[in-house]
Amino acid sequence: MSAPRQRDVPTDQRPAERAALGALTRAFPPELVDQVLLDSGRIEQGGRLLPARVVVYFVLATGLLGGHGHPDTARLLIDGLTREPWWPQGRSLPTGPAIDRARQRLGPEPLRRLFARTRPAPAARSTSAAWFRDLRLVALDGAIFDVPASAPNADFFGHPVGTTARPPSRTTGRTTAVQDQIGFPQARVSALVECGTDTVFTADVGPLPDHESALEAAIYPALTRGTLALADRGTTDPATWHAARAGGADLLWQVPSSLRLPITARLDDGSQLAEPGRERACPAQVRVIDYRLDTDPRHAPPHRLLTSLLDPAAAPAAELAARFVQQSRTDAALDHLTPAQPGPGPVLRSHHPDGIAQEIFALLLLRHAFPPARTTPAVRRHPTIHLIPALH
Repeated sequence: MSAPRQRDVPTDQRPAERAALGALTRAFPPELVDQVLLDSGRIEQGGRLLPARVVVYFVLATGLLGGHGHPDTARLLIDGLTREPWWPQGRSLPTGPAIDRARQRLGPEPLRRLFARTRPAPAARSTSAAWFRDLRLVALDGAIFDVPASAPNADFFGHPVGTTARPPSRTTGRTTAVQDQIGFPQARVSALVECGTDTVFTADVGPLPDHESALEAAIYPALTRGTLALADRGTTDPATWHAARAGGADLLWQVPSSLRLPITARLDDGSQLAEPGRERACPAQVRVIDYRLDTDPRHAPPHRLLTSLLDPAAAPAAELAARFVQQSRTDAALDHLTPAQPGPGPVLRSHHPDGIAQEIFALLLLRHAFPPARTTPAVRRHPTIHLIPALH
């Protein structure tokens, strides 16, 4: 199974794309690109057809131009770079294999560092959805992306697995279920997203078999004091909880309501205190908030949140639940990271894992530089929250 064939379009038919590519050097100035190349040890000696600086712009251009092929992207990019004072005049157009070799030399680290250097500042306090009182609201987000079915991608990222039934055995007459690899290899991405603005301010890329919590551990250092981190698939694993809190951030994580916790006190705001016991169900001293929504199906289980904010006066249970529900009803930022592409197959195009990481960080950088237009959401009735003071 191969990646879809990309199309090449004559450059004289692409004025909009040329204008967009011209904005790359304004959004990511050459001096900044050179600094991240220096920091990551990728500065090259002169003379190469594709210097590292140009390769960074090329990877960004592939994300900007969607499904168009490497030759078309290179023509458009070089057409724009010839207007830059630092571009050597008369340099020839690189071939596809030369581009692939240059991308392998570059690796993903410069794009990762450029993403970290260009993350936007926190939202203003006037953006109410981005704040809970004095705490900046962020959410853990995750997504899975198809990647081309090359041997390096399959070995590193892995395939999704499906269960199929084998025909009955001639000796036993029994049907057996087996697990088979299906579809394209897939990369897993975890990120921290600012609530209210959908700004992705830190992210990491890893193989599909990696558990989501393992990949999230790489982004926990971005959780610092003054932040409240929301997660709709939280965990009660003590090591994970403490890793997320190591920088001083507070947590508001959803866990299964069936989880039995050692409740030590019931508080006036309808929440409860729980502390670690012999069981691992409680990661630390936490407040437990149980609630139902008037929009829940009749026999649906209740919702349960754990938070490190222990003072009900500073963080009432009803307000925390309302903020969590508000965020859970918004679209995940990573769901709209890749551009739409006609036809089947992955949008990401590299046949090597380092190239896939490059492309994902390039898409995140482009989201910083050219944020999508924010539309006014459809007016939806906010569900009524009913706290459950003593679930178990």
